[in-house]
Amino acid sequence: MNGFNRKIDSLRISVTDRCNLRCAYCMPPEGVEPVLQQEVLTFEEITRLVNIFSSLGIKKIRLTGGEPLVRKDIVSLIKSLAGIKGIEEVCLTTNGIMLSEYAPELKKAGAKRINISLDTLKEEKFKDITGSNCFYEVIKGIEQASNSGFSPLKINTVVMRGINEDEVIDFLNFSLSKGLVLRFIEFMRVTPLWREDYFIPIEEIKEICLSRFTLEKTQYFGSGPAEYYKTAAGIIGFIKTDLNNCRQCNRLRLTSTGELKLCLYETGGLSLNSFLRNGASDKEIQDIIAESLGLKVNVDYRNWEYGKVYMSVLGG
Repeated sequence: MNGFNRKIDSLRISVTDRCNLRCAYCMPPEGVEPVLQQEVLTFEEITRLVNIFSSLGIKKIRLTGGEPLVRKDIVSLIKSLAGIKGIEEVCLTTNGIMLSEYAPELKKAGAKRINISLDTLKEEKFKDITGSNCFYEVIKGIEQASNSGFSPLKINTVVMRGINEDEVIDFLNFSLSKGLVLRFIEFMRVTPLWREDYFIPIEEIKEICLSRFTLEKTQYFGSGPAEYYKTAAGIIGFIKTDLNNCRQCNRLRLTSTGELKLCLYETGGLSLNSFLRNGASDKEIQDIIAESLGLKVNVDYRNWEYGKVYMSVLGG
């Protein structure tokens, strides 16, 4: 437990910086220069690190990207991680484009939960936001994931003023009618693509929901940054992204190149890759990670800076 009386038990791992979309808040239209393949953690290195993190109390693993499903043989990695002693959940965050193909395999491999990023229910607007015509592939992926037995199945929606705040009620109706858990997320200052005019505070989004639904607060999903509410039809979550919400965070992040980050907003990080590839023992790496966990107890988040890293690199 740390100074905020929370248990750090979750690790998000970016398995690749590559993505098949160009979402406006995540990556510039021209993309970013990809990391050299030899710098990316191998599956063996990821598995070794997860074994070490498990010994330090990490119980939940979430694979992100970029887009994790573009990483070749991702299903085999999930199977390996799901078999590690102490790991209770291996989950995935995806844009959903390849999910109709992979959902049954992911379930069979041991993936417990899937979060799907979707910021509009309108085909033309989807193209504007993501640079892709794959809207219906995402909808098909949601249906396949649901049919494959993933429950709860969560939809992550970043709400942007002038872009999609007019769809808040539509998203509620869509998600709740399908038995999905909908989570509204503030536009994040962490990216260099930050725009003040896009930002709409979570309180305002909640007010839009309250105009049509009665919300009753619940601890449905336990710890983490989201606040969840029950409605007559299902569960809605709200995620505030500014630094004042840090005391609710129970997670660490590992980039595709093996850089350990204590916080979404951290500009630096600890390169575990260098220790892995320079002969450090598991015990030495365990001690290094344990020291970082101690830093997360006492760090002053307000000293970190906004807008330094693309979300496609960080993994969210």
